[in-house]
Amino acid sequence: MMSDNKTPVRVLHYFAFPGGGIGRYVHELLTRLRDQPEVEVELACIPSYHYLKQANYPTWPGLREITHPVPLRRRLRFAINLFVNPIRAIRRARLTGAQILHLSTIPHVTFALWSRKLKKAGLRLVVTAHDVRRSQGLICYPYEIEQLKRLYRACDALFVHSEYQKQDLINFAGVSPEKVHIVPHGPYYHGLPAGDKLTLRKRYGVPLDKQVALFFGDIRPDKNLDLFLQAMVPYKDRLFLVVAGQAKRSTSISQLRSLAEQLGLHDGVHVKWMTYYIPYEEVPNLFTLADWLALPYSRSFTSQSGVLNVAIAHNCPMLASALPTFREIFKKYQVGVLVPPDDVEHLREGIREIIQAIEGDRQWECERVAHEFSWERNVLTTKQCYLALASSAKPF
Repeated sequence: MMSDNKTPVRVLHYFAFPGGGIGRYVHELLTRLRDQPEVEVELACIPSYHYLKQANYPTWPGLREITHPVPLRRRLRFAINLFVNPIRAIRRARLTGAQILHLSTIPHVTFALWSRKLKKAGLRLVVTAHDVRRSQGLICYPYEIEQLKRLYRACDALFVHSEYQKQDLINFAGVSPEKVHIVPHGPYYHGLPAGDKLTLRKRYGVPLDKQVALFFGDIRPDKNLDLFLQAMVPYKDRLFLVVAGQAKRSTSISQLRSLAEQLGLHDGVHVKWMTYYIPYEEVPNLFTLADWLALPYSRSFTSQSGVLNVAIAHNCPMLASALPTFREIFKKYQVGVLVPPDDVEHLREGIREIIQAIEGDRQWECERVAHEFSWERNVLTTKQCYLALASSAKPF
């Protein structure tokens, strides 16, 4: 316990989007940091932050809104607020006496414009690099990448979620290894399902006599749903696929459904399409009725996968591409089957292997991963970093 005469470290946490996987991460982390008396963390967010009403931690929805129903105005808001919102956050930090500004969304494009105000405010800068690199730019990609590197190098501490990300960050930006801290990406538990596997399959119209694979989350080109449809064809008499999530970027659901029909994968017979936003309370139902989760992602997918952490929380094994961030977990724990990415033949073989593993009642270690990669471990590392920064002099 903190002694009565010791002032807690004050942190302003910055998140400038409505939600998504990073939004859920921020909410889970700050919910638990709220119970740490040594630190006081306030979230600077936009008015449409998804967790604003249910947050039990201090929030300040004073960042400018980026959403708008008109695409052109939405793009304009996004561009303008890359500059406006960091300035607002710095002002808020100074007003509240915060010592640390922690970015969970990174406005690197405008770093040259707001970095002087940050330095003048005397704030420690911390970043969680959920995605170390950027695959595309907004206006001028080479300039934006250089600004991202400069921002990383200006940080007093950086958080990543794997050893691979740590090494990638060091190599990419030339940051000091001592500044980079690995924190576990805790499991995303959505509560108890509304019934057992048999009951839920009947409710959702899913076959009782087949294995069920779940493809869950935003449907994007780099997640290779089209490749998975091709790979599952030889097993369509033994395997049923549930596709659950919204289309993003240039993905066309009609084209994917047309491809499935061309492959002989018929709607309601081999595939169930739930191509809409999945409500929170439905998530545990889908992971309970499924036998395993499909993560056949492309090598161009460089993010941490929030979906993987939902599967871990709900004890659901996975078939996943052998991407660097996936390999670390799969190498250490029995949580599923890995296959080389972007190859239909290897994916087809992986489907065969996980079908046989499920039929053979292989024992999985999802519960062990959930325990060892807990939010409690994340909070401990995060808190210790805050305390260390607050107790050391700021170099200028």
